[in-house]
Amino acid sequence: MTAYVPMMQRSQWEDVEPTPQLDGPDPLVPIMYAEDYRDAMDYFRSISATGEQSDRVLELTEIIIRKNPAHYTVWGYRFQTLLALQKDLEAELELMNEFARVNLKTYQVWHHRLLLMSHISPKDPQSEIDYIHRALLPDPKNYHTWAYLHWLFSHFQDRISFKQWQDEREWCTEALRVDGRNNSAWGWRWYLYVECAPEKASEEYWQDEISFAVDAVHRIPHNVSAWNYLRGLLLRLNRSKSTVIDSLNRYASGESPVTFALEFKAEHLAEVGDREAAVALYDELSRKDPMRAAYWMWRASR
Repeated sequence: MTAYVPMMQRSQWEDVEPTPQLDGPDPLVPIMYAEDYRDAMDYFRSISATGEQSDRVLELTEIIIRKNPAHYTVWGYRFQTLLALQKDLEAELELMNEFARVNLKTYQVWHHRLLLMSHISPKDPQSEIDYIHRALLPDPKNYHTWAYLHWLFSHFQDRISFKQWQDEREWCTEALRVDGRNNSAWGWRWYLYVECAPEKASEEYWQDEISFAVDAVHRIPHNVSAWNYLRGLLLRLNRSKSTVIDSLNRYASGESPVTFALEFKAEHLAEVGDREAAVALYDELSRKDPMRAAYWMWRASR
């Protein structure tokens, strides 16, 4: 690793007077910054105060975000400088490929990428879709990556072909096969299959989706994501739980019933007007799930 060279020793910065952080005469809890980070930030305060936008500013901001990738002020200044200098945003995107691999959980990295893609505005975003899929391999539940995927498909919706939509649905289905408890993948499936359902989707289409959710419950009965997806799907389609309850009742009986199944059955009983039986199930839930007893009794009171 190359040793850090202080800014005052770099010839291109000799005309800049650093601006130290002003913490007051007697700071209560001063932050113990690394000396190289403190040095770079002292110069950033100076150039941002003058509004300078130059190649050396891009160099400085890269130095800082490599040390602190969550510094949103520096990210914002860097992006505006890129635009002002009319820099190649594709090259910046390549740099972000490196940053994202190291800082997958840093929101600012993904937001900067979003801004770049907005301005690059590719005719076909397939390469970016592929990049996101690869980025999810080491961390399939990374919220920032999933949020960025949602944005990409929403923003470029009209540029994504029918085949790409189909491929994405298959990719999402595989993600849930690998990990049926991945709530982010369930949310993505909802967007792909429900929010973006084909116009005048057939009865077969919706029945297949209901069957997928029911099968997911059978595969992992204690998976709250599958139960919630099924519940939301029936609600969206304005369909009664009576259409699926017979195949799911087994999980609400026996010595160790599934909490989610008891809740689903209680909702079904209330739906068909058997309030007394529904209240009895909520009473049972309050005993089996004492941590949420107050919640279950509130549900019973409803």
